[in-house]
Amino acid sequence: MDDTTWLIVLALCAWGGQIALGFLQIRAFNRMLQSLAKRGQVKIGKTRSRWKPRTIVVFVEDESHRIIDAKVMRGVTIFARPKSLPDLIGLSSPINREQVMHLDKPLQEAINVAFSN
Repeated sequence: MDDTTWLIVLALCAWGGQIALGFLQIRAFNRMLQSLAKRGQVKIGKTRSRWKPRTIVVFVEDESHRIIDAKVMRGVTIFARPKSLPDLIGLSSPINREQVMHLDKPLQEAINVAFSN
């Protein structure tokens, strides 16, 4: 085989790997979402930027509109996994801007989107 064929095979293998790892990322997010949905009402927000790294937040509220769990998933790669946000647990929803001023801008935007509905 010549160099062009090897390059095409390598590109196809990389593409297949990206699809497989993307599937694993979506599966991890869906499992996290299913486990959180059993605990209360779920609110999801994400950044709107198409060219910057995405940030997705997931909140779980109880009946009294208190946040009982908060997770964030951010990044541009398929290796991003959900992480806990302990600073926001226990706050009442909707969250005021003053309560999230210490967080970075993409996270603030995702929080605003989650509580805008």
